[in-house]
Amino acid sequence: MQPSDTVQPILLRVDKEEPAAHRDAVAAAAVAGVLAYAARTGDDAWADWVSGRFTKTVRRAGPKAFAKLCAEAPSGVVRIGKAEAAAFEPQRYEDMPRAVRSLQVSGTQLPDDQPAPPAGDVPVIILNRDLGMSTGKAAAQAAHALLAWYLEQETAHQQAWAARPGATVLEVPQGRFGHALSLPGAGPLIVDAGLTEIDPGTPTAFVAEPVA
Repeated sequence: MQPSDTVQPILLRVDKEEPAAHRDAVAAAAVAGVLAYAARTGDDAWADWVSGRFTKTVRRAGPKAFAKLCAEAPSGVVRIGKAEAAAFEPQRYEDMPRAVRSLQVSGTQLPDDQPAPPAGDVPVIILNRDLGMSTGKAAAQAAHALLAWYLEQETAHQQAWAARPGATVLEVPQGRFGHALSLPGAGPLIVDAGLTEIDPGTPTAFVAEPVA
């Protein structure tokens, strides 16, 4: 199986009556994606995927569908502010449950309200605001960045983060994005493959030092 053959589904709960804040949803999706990996019981479904581009698909579900589909998600349900997300192990598109495949991918855009304050010392996911990414696209890029950060940590640090998971999202203009990337502790830089919304080779996200 080639790395490009599999994709990690991440589901966002989207409540039209009480929508979550954009940045909370992005953070919740990123945390869920990493927690699914941290909770793995074996590496068969993960090894090739992690060694490749660890492709993700972020899909939105209404409250009832989300509750049903995510009941046994390996990540559990991640809650940040009003946002809820859950993630699964990588799988082929054709092997996804039909109910997941039928969920919408494009057009997921939540309001840019005040996000929930970060809880404790959490990684800060920096996104390039000037790209105008939708909530779904930003969530996928943030999930890439947080996983890349997680994979670089020592085992003890990985375990400590998984025991008290969290992240916060900061969207900055291109100039500040480049400057922040040069600071100590920043990276790895995520460069998009250009499959949706933005051009290939575009820098999108990275993780900075945790908030003290």
